[in-house]
Amino acid sequence: KKALFVKDESAMHQVDPNQLEAECDRAVYNMDIQFRLLGSDALKTAEEFCAVFVDMVLPVDEEPECMRFIEDISMAHSEFLGTTHSWPAVIHKPHFEEAFMQACLENKKLESEEDGTHIDYGDGARDCQMKMNRLQAMPLDKHYKLLSKFFADVCPMLGMELPDHRKPTPLRKTSRGFKAALFQRAAKIAAENNMTNLTTGKKRKPAFSALQVHLLDEAVAGKGGGDSRRRRRRRRRLNHKQSTCCDQAARTYEVGLTASAGVAVGYTQIGAEGYQRWRGNDCEYKWGVMGEACVGVSMGVGVDVTVSVGFFNSYDDIKGRAYFLGGGVCFFGCAGGTTIGTQLVGGKEIGKTIDTGGGMGIDAGGGYCEAWQMSEHREWIRRVKKKCPSGGGCFPGHAVVRTPGGLKPISQLQVGDQVLSVDAAGKLIYDDIYFFGHAERSAWAHFVNLKLQAPEGLLQWNLELTPDHFIQMCQANCSWEESRTVPAEQVLPGHHVWVVTDSGRLEIALVISTQLVPGSGLYNPYTLTGNIVVNGVVASSHSSWLLDAWMPLEFQHHLPAIYQQTFILGRCLYHLFGPAAADAIGVNNNGELPKEATSSAHLLAAVTILAAASQVLLSIAAVTALSKWSWQRVPKML
Repeated sequence: KKALFVKDESAMHQVDPNQLEAECDRAVYNMDIQFRLLGSDALKTAEEFCAVFVDMVLPVDEEPECMRFIEDISMAHSEFLGTTHSWPAVIHKPHFEEAFMQACLENKKLESEEDGTHIDYGDGARDCQMKMNRLQAMPLDKHYKLLSKFFADVCPMLGMELPDHRKPTPLRKTSRGFKAALFQRAAKIAAENNMTNLTTGKKRKPAFSALQVHLLDEAVAGKGGGDSRRRRRRRRRLNHKQSTCCDQAARTYEVGLTASAGVAVGYTQIGAEGYQRWRGNDCEYKWGVMGEACVGVSMGVGVDVTVSVGFFNSYDDIKGRAYFLGGGVCFFGCAGGTTIGTQLVGGKEIGKTIDTGGGMGIDAGGGYCEAWQMSEHREWIRRVKKKCPSGGGCFPGHAVVRTPGGLKPISQLQVGDQVLSVDAAGKLIYDDIYFFGHAERSAWAHFVNLKLQAPEGLLQWNLELTPDHFIQMCQANCSWEESRTVPAEQVLPGHHVWVVTDSGRLEIALVISTQLVPGSGLYNPYTLTGNIVVNGVVASSHSSWLLDAWMPLEFQHHLPAIYQQTFILGRCLYHLFGPAAADAIGVNNNGELPKEATSSAHLLAAVTILAAASQVLLSIAAVTALSKWSWQRVPKML
């Protein structure tokens, strides 16, 4: 590589300073991809790092727009699957649609910024969708023996510029140079095709006539309709560190001994990990061990050993002095919780804990704790912000539900409203909304668009929901009791889902196509039955949550029923206090539901789980005591 450079000469004066930051960001991203694909063993030394950087990443002069766009798609796709695929085979691989839409929408956003204008992420989605559909409908196996001929047709179709064919071919000294030379060859082929049309007088058939482009658009309607060869899309899962960063949360895991009798004193060993801050698209993730001593005033008497899980806004919020208010009940098993803030009263809340364990006594009180770092580690999680799901499982703001008073946009619903739903027996009912998991008017997200058709082919329905939102479906015609609840991204053409006809009957409809489309608004109303009818299509109120990453795939259809049970405490509060309970907790629809409100709902579910666990411990203790008593008494009676 050294032969490519002249000693002591700098090319920095040739670099546009306005583009320098963007080029450096792109280089960092590309090297991160290479690091993950090649493995850390390939980049142990500075020489190895520089070799990969120069060969694969360092830009050559005037890289064509089409080359960079194709590269953006390839890199986005490799992040989904963890491996690379060559063109044009990548077009029909799983997650190509997501990768194309991500690259196309980001490209439009960057173009607008370069032009000095501003567009929202998602603008131009129809144009991106049309280009992707045309690309996927191309007859790849008939005409293209050379990759340069393929890009000579594809780049103009995508509206992406090829390089000036009159310029010399870039030096093919590196892999990136070879790639640039490939697109230079594609530009010459495109120019030769155009020249042939002008000089010979023959109307050479263009790569895509207006009629063919129209047919490519029309071909999408039947794409995969009942095609059993279409591969099932794999669920895209973030690892634990990435999920923690996306949640913007830090957690503590504590085991401690507390004695209270008017004054509570305790010492705890804390395992801590979680989000600290964002830097661009990178997340600073920390983990370590802390010691904590607490002193406070207690209104109870008792001794208990507790296991606590804490949820904080950031990792550094755990350290230093903080004040707590909380309580718990112990009768063999313990259940309780605390809120943690910067002041005992009126301060900023920085976290919560949920407590369980064993002991005897009742406790309620407050005080302060001092936490100090015993060991600490830090890692930057690269390029994770763009992977974060936008608000979890939801419906878009333009979705419509049916109420006793008629149709109503989902964005206008409130806790206490009744909407059309389906109970466990498959009967249509109007059911109460008791809280919102999400209500974000201005949020953008990708949605799965399901196009459905009645068996007789006369009626059609369209439903948009996020990929991780659950929906009831059958692979063939089945009854309501036989349906399985799966994430929307696993629904494929040829499957069946449940719809409500204009006559008010529950029937099954055929999925004729699925597409990934961007949309605005994120709304997730929860009904008492756990089901909801949106746009005339039956879906679950639930989406991915705590157990998805741990549940084996063959049992994931049970998750909505499990999540339904975990929210029993929320339903009890609604039955007792009505919509006022949702207002107090902060889980009603105000158009911009904060993350803390969603955490409150999850906290209720976690308390329910811990309460159930305490009941199990209590039952085990009671059975153990009864068995011991029986074995002591029975011999004497005999």
